[in-house]
Amino acid sequence: MAKIDTKSKRSHDAIRLKYEGESYDSISKSIKTPVETIRSWFKPSGPLKAEYEKYCDEQNEFKKREAQDIIKKNIATAASMLVALMASADDNVKFRAAKELLDRELGSPKETVEHRGLFGTDLSYEQILRKAREKPPPDG
Repeated sequence: MAKIDTKSKRSHDAIRLKYEGESYDSISKSIKTPVETIRSWFKPSGPLKAEYEKYCDEQNEFKKREAQDIIKKNIATAASMLVALMASADDNVKFRAAKELLDRELGSPKETVEHRGLFGTDLSYEQILRKAREKPPPDG
């Protein structure tokens, strides 16, 4: 197995290219190293395996924080749009907007006996709304 300095530019390029989804052939051409050498670097016992996993974790964490920042910047707009949809004349739109708001705030509900009574069937939103509007039977 060809030795490689795990801190060299060549190893960093190989790790980055693999993370970006490049094939071993492509990595081989980019860093001018035989493809079998590249494969051996990333085997479970290879010299770049641990560095590659560390790089993946760092990049994934960075992308996660970036996504959270985007969500934070746009959450007010999304919430305003959902609230605006609540004013729709279409009950189906209102129902979906209300459900989305509640799911975002409280989390999606777990399936319960009550949910199976409505949502576990092939009822449309309109049918569910009609059923919800029905007056309960008088006590007596």
